[in-house]
Amino acid sequence: MSAMKTIRTHARTLALALAVLAPAAVAQELPAADSAGGAAAEVIMVRFRTGALQWGSIADHTAESVTFQRLDTGGLVTMPWSMLAAEQELDLRTRFGYVDLAGEELKVAAEKIVLADGREVIGRIQDRTDDAILFLSEGKVLSIPKQRVRSHVGGLQVPALDVFTKEDLYRQEEQKTDLETPEGQFALAEFCERILDYKRALEHYTGAQELDETFKAQELAVILERIQEKVDNQEQVDFLANVDHLRRRKKFGEAFEQLALFDATYPGSPLVTDRLKMEERVVKSRDDFMHVEVARSWFSWMGRIAARMSREHTFEGTLAYLEEDFSQEIVRNVTEAMRKRWPEVEEDQIRQYFIERKVGRWKPASYGLGTWLLGEDAALKGSSAETQKEEPKSARDKERAEQAEKIKRWLRNQEMAKRASKSEEDEAEVEKAWKLLQSSARRNWIIAYYAENSGELFVRPKPELQNCSECGGTGVRDVIYTGSAREGASSGRTQVPCPTCHSIGRVRRIRYR
Repeated sequence: MSAMKTIRTHARTLALALAVLAPAAVAQELPAADSAGGAAAEVIMVRFRTGALQWGSIADHTAESVTFQRLDTGGLVTMPWSMLAAEQELDLRTRFGYVDLAGEELKVAAEKIVLADGREVIGRIQDRTDDAILFLSEGKVLSIPKQRVRSHVGGLQVPALDVFTKEDLYRQEEQKTDLETPEGQFALAEFCERILDYKRALEHYTGAQELDETFKAQELAVILERIQEKVDNQEQVDFLANVDHLRRRKKFGEAFEQLALFDATYPGSPLVTDRLKMEERVVKSRDDFMHVEVARSWFSWMGRIAARMSREHTFEGTLAYLEEDFSQEIVRNVTEAMRKRWPEVEEDQIRQYFIERKVGRWKPASYGLGTWLLGEDAALKGSSAETQKEEPKSARDKERAEQAEKIKRWLRNQEMAKRASKSEEDEAEVEKAWKLLQSSARRNWIIAYYAENSGELFVRPKPELQNCSECGGTGVRDVIYTGSAREGASSGRTQVPCPTCHSIGRVRRIRYR
């Protein structure tokens, strides 16, 4: 039976039970006072996942199920916790002691110092000297030479145990707590759970019970049993806490190795549920990290490889390398970089993480003065002229349009003639023009071409086409001949292809992400 069918079955059973159960039809009845404290059971409104609402009280509960008694009929129904609305399920299970508070990380304000060798230190600045920073991290004060500091980031929220020791955290909280009341003892015990200090948590839960036997009696019975198991297995708790520490440090390979060592060291561990939850946390943290870092590293290597190609390759060699090798080199370098965090990651996984990346802002790339190297069709692809031809609004507009059409026909004829007579001299001209471009312009050209043609990046559909600065977008330049003394020489105005844009008339710029 599928999970959805199981939920529907539970829903029908619950609806039927709530509708027909009545005091006369139910053998079991809720006592007028609960067994723990003699007080009347609390009446609450229960919200079910189906959207139904019902007033009543919790008659009984276990780790797997809850027994609910209706207020109007007194009918009882026992159902799995999953039948309650998610928020109320979590609230009630927490109140009754079934939720392990260790999963709720205690966080504190902190800072990060990045060292010259790339290592990061998380903690708090305690003091400064003339040549060093005194930095509290994991309960130890480190003296970091200022010359080794590359950057400093403040305003972070990090797990408290990354900065303080359990003892430090406990003493700070103890001073703020009234231990003469069961509420204070209970609150401090919950705090100890969150910092994984189960021995002290057991002491304070017991202290709350000793101060008032009726205080949260039912919940404490469950909690004490759960905490005692953690105390009896504190070594395993600390082992898993170290795995969590590796997870926070982004050392995912080591974290998985330690989980495998845990399985080998503690076969049949009673903390198997905690171990599985820890693995889920490591996997989620790893995937979140990879989605962000793979994209960042991909774009970084894209620029670095393009810069190298701009110095080493001819134009023909550049186009050949862009066909396939460019992308493969990016993947190889990104994979190598990510293996510092996850040694087993494969290139196919890196590609998948990049596909699933969260896209950021648009990044610009321009073909610059090398736009003409694309050819006219590719250079003007996506222009408004391709999709929209505005009708002239006046006689002057009509005259301009006719002149533009004449220039376009002339350029087309020139391009056709050029293609018909293409020779080695033309190819040499292309290579010469490529070499004359600045290396930064060649780098941008390579990035723009890869972005538009690789199919691996998102490209804004409409390019930005700017007029050539030399010809103003016409693709030609007017040349005036004054004539000469030679017989037959004439003077006048003529048009020649623009030597800057090579008749294209535009500089193509795209945006990608």
